[in-house]
Amino acid sequence: MKSVESAIAAPEVSGIVVSGGAGVGKTRIAREALSAAQARGFEGRWVVGASSARSIPLGAFSAWTQRGATETVQLVRGVIESLTAARSPAGVVVAVDDAQLLDDLSMFVLHQLVQRDAAKVIVTIRDSEPVPAALQEIWAAGRFERLDVAPLSLDETTALLAATLSGHVEPASAQRLWKLTHGNPLYLRNIVEQEVADGRLEQHRDTWSWAGDPVLPADLVGLVESRIGALATSVGDVIDVLAVAEPLELAVLTRISDPAAIEEAETRGLISLEATGASVQARVAHPIYGEVRRRRASVTRLRRLRGLVATELADTDDSDDIRALVKRATLSVESDLAPDADLLVRAAHGAVWLADLPLANRLAEAAMAAGAGPEPNFVRAHALSWLSRGAEADAVLDAMAASELTDVDRARLAFHRASNLLWALGDPDRAIEIVDMQSDVTAPEARSYLDAFRVVHRFATDDPTSAVEAAHQLVLDDLPPVVGAEIAWALTVVSGEAGRVDEAEAHAGAGYRAATRRFDAPQMRFNIADAHLTALLLAGRITEAAEVAAEVGRQAADLPGEAQLLGSAVAGRAELGAGRLDIACRLLGQAALGLSAAGHGMGWGYRYNVVRVTALAMHGDSAEATALLAALDDVRRPFRSLDYEVSLARAWVVAGQGAVSEAIAIASSAAERACGKGQFGAEVLCLQIAVQFGDRGSAARLRELESIVEGPRAALAARFAEALRDGDGSELISVSEAFEELGDLVAAADAAAHAALTHRKHDQRGSALTGATRATGLAQRCGGLVTPALRQAAEPLPFTEREREIVMLIAQGLSNRAIAQRLVLSVRTVESHVFRAMAKTGTNTREELAALLGRPG
Repeated sequence: MKSVESAIAAPEVSGIVVSGGAGVGKTRIAREALSAAQARGFEGRWVVGASSARSIPLGAFSAWTQRGATETVQLVRGVIESLTAARSPAGVVVAVDDAQLLDDLSMFVLHQLVQRDAAKVIVTIRDSEPVPAALQEIWAAGRFERLDVAPLSLDETTALLAATLSGHVEPASAQRLWKLTHGNPLYLRNIVEQEVADGRLEQHRDTWSWAGDPVLPADLVGLVESRIGALATSVGDVIDVLAVAEPLELAVLTRISDPAAIEEAETRGLISLEATGASVQARVAHPIYGEVRRRRASVTRLRRLRGLVATELADTDDSDDIRALVKRATLSVESDLAPDADLLVRAAHGAVWLADLPLANRLAEAAMAAGAGPEPNFVRAHALSWLSRGAEADAVLDAMAASELTDVDRARLAFHRASNLLWALGDPDRAIEIVDMQSDVTAPEARSYLDAFRVVHRFATDDPTSAVEAAHQLVLDDLPPVVGAEIAWALTVVSGEAGRVDEAEAHAGAGYRAATRRFDAPQMRFNIADAHLTALLLAGRITEAAEVAAEVGRQAADLPGEAQLLGSAVAGRAELGAGRLDIACRLLGQAALGLSAAGHGMGWGYRYNVVRVTALAMHGDSAEATALLAALDDVRRPFRSLDYEVSLARAWVVAGQGAVSEAIAIASSAAERACGKGQFGAEVLCLQIAVQFGDRGSAARLRELESIVEGPRAALAARFAEALRDGDGSELISVSEAFEELGDLVAAADAAAHAALTHRKHDQRGSALTGATRATGLAQRCGGLVTPALRQAAEPLPFTEREREIVMLIAQGLSNRAIAQRLVLSVRTVESHVFRAMAKTGTNTREELAALLGRPG
């Protein structure tokens, strides 16, 4: 809008051309620009070009033609005089919508307006249509600015949906709407209105989610059909083939369609061609075109076309390529071809590998109906379990138990059923019972399934030492891929949390190999990457953690559904570890919201909401962090308690509320529990956070851990603790610089803030200012960091640490009695601290004390 308004205001500019595809908002921009010009004193004229008026001279300007004029010159002069007659000294603005549809005489009128500088002109044109020579001459006659209006990006679409619906939109739903509309606001509005009205786009709490297939409104269908226009049968065939099977290689499309019809479809902008490597891919020009054509075609026609394409794909050179195989099987399921059980089973495995679990479920179900034996049952149950549809997965597996199975299949069945009970249904007791019931299985391959699950079960029930002991007898590379990947994940987590980062990397490598050996372990790749990332972050190898996250992001970009959310989640954790909090909050928010909405609230949703709480609290979003933590406390999670991570999230929330001593106690207690489980890497991080909060009693233990835990973090945390204990401001600055070099900007900022406080205590004002300035700069690089040390360094009030903590809690609205209970003090002691704080600052009330910290009481 600013570009348009600037063009209207500039005396040397004739006007502006607003260009873009149909429905992207050109008309709205032009109307709002005209309204803005009228608000500034201009008189406005609105003109619309139309195909129906093209054969009528001055058809677009009929409202301004004068009666009685019979000659062309008179008509044109009369229109120009009517258009430009203005009572306002500001002049006239003429806006012409769809100017490429003007008749020749109307084009001449527009040309004269520009040439005579009789009015400012706003012109909209469709960039998909040729620009008439007369219109190009008009642009040449004056100076025009140009505004190209592009479709909305995914982020812009998500933001528009959230604003329109007044609530969060589940990421997968926003992405589906964006893919369907290609960011076209007109299409988006029509579809959203219809889907909300029909109840398929619904709000649950504060989040909107979209289920089911869209039903295109009749108005939108009519609009699209008018733009497609009448089609010859052969051209319609091209569009319909792509509507059921896009994208298709142009060579394949040419073999089953008329080449001349393909050329006409491309010329008319109905299909698009895109070079990809050595081939050219053909698609319908807009997804809505495909939706409209599919809904207008008969079922028998669509089935025939799918069968035609599937048959053609079977004869191509890459017919065994996994994507081609999955596509061929998917088309065949809803075609007139006889079912091919072997193809369906292979394709179901392939869909799992491509992380399209809903498709894997459909293909496996079709294979079961085609009599493919037990294999599709395993695939279907596997897909359903990963989709958090645990009860359905258990029913599929339970039905298999009555059939005749080999010992290996019995053990495999027990493994899958127990894993589903553990992770999807949250019943670890029943899960281990299922495995123990197979004690009569003796074949080595069969035993490996059962022994492997016992490792997983011990890991899941927070017994890492026992899990490692049970894993000693297993050779990861000899296990079935889905089993080996899960064991590798567990061992990567255990080794990383124990501080054995080199061992964790070796386990992660084995897990990645297992996950890529066969089509069994799609999402497990993300679990392994998350564990790998954790190990590196705990060790202090933050740059390498970012590299792991980047690789996960590249993998996730090519996969559908939850895979992309998991890629964002892992990236968010890496950003949090590096201290880039604004980015971390955004990525973790998107991921946790989407994963929870997709049914993973007990699993992935919980896991990434925990670190999201930490990110929010560090970012100063205390209220949101507190509310989210309270919601997590209500989640039933009977596996992997994530004790130290939940404790650190809680500590950051409490610290943000001002109860710093309580935060130190929470982090220190988490460190003790981590030590008891052999999680020495986690213990280092817990103690480091306690030091950042101001704890002065952890130095000796951190020095002990330096010889136990691999990586640079332990030694640097020990230096931090010692410098804080000894009140060595210069060393604290050195520690800050070392943390910055390491990549941990949050710890670097806190160390600098403590240096400022230490120098201030010794009345070394210049050094204190240097430390505070450094801390502030690092906090800004974090995208907005708020910590107890930073707050204290920024507010040089004459409080002791206990007094400041109590004043912070007063600012939270707590009474003296509530503060006493929170800090485990007597009410009299709290009152004494409040009295001394008032005496130091000359305040008379608790409200005045709270106001000193910039917060209401």
